Amino acid sequence: MALRRPSFLPSLDELEQQAQDRSAQGARKDSQFDHPTAKYLFMVMLVVTVVAHVVAGAVFLVMGH
Repeated sequence: MALRRPSFLPSLDELEQQAQDRSAQGARKDSQFDHPTAKYLFMVMLVVTVVAHVVAGAVFLVMGH
């Protein structure tokens, strides 16, 4: 018995067409990120890294190293 794909999922042809449409558009010229989530994640990780370094620097200053 073969499993059938649920009807609410797009067909492979539709998915392929969507992927081709996205690749044809490309990213904006002034943007390094082609997806908003990637930009958001980058900014969050940048902030976390800077805060961690500042806190570690303060701890080392207090400890006298």
